[in-house]
Amino acid sequence: MRSNAKVAAYWTLTLLVLLPTAGSAVPELFSHGPAQTVASLHTLGYPLYLMKITGFAKLLGAIIMLANRPARMVEWAYAGFSFLFLGATASHVLAGDSVHAPIPLTCFLLLLGSYALYRSVREPRLHK
Repeated sequence: MRSNAKVAAYWTLTLLVLLPTAGSAVPELFSHGPAQTVASLHTLGYPLYLMKITGFAKLLGAIIMLANRPARMVEWAYAGFSFLFLGATASHVLAGDSVHAPIPLTCFLLLLGSYALYRSVREPRLHK
């Protein structure tokens, strides 16, 4: 049985991850990107076109997670965001920009919490 506290925690964690992630995707996809993102990509040694690819992936992943259909796609969205956040964390650490590494790591940890609750809140048929 789903408890209201579990549902509230799920949506809180999910929105804490998706709002800034999907929100940053819009300017990354439809403009030259926020100055901070451009500077970060230069610091990490990545080409600027990567911003368009990740922007599209973030927006698509957020839509799929919020729509909750189909379940396999939601699982892939969680996996994609995991790769994004872990890759960003590793990139900052390996490029000597460790001061920015806690931000994507924190997003990853919030995502883990969201996923743990997703399995019991939005897919209760898996736990019967």
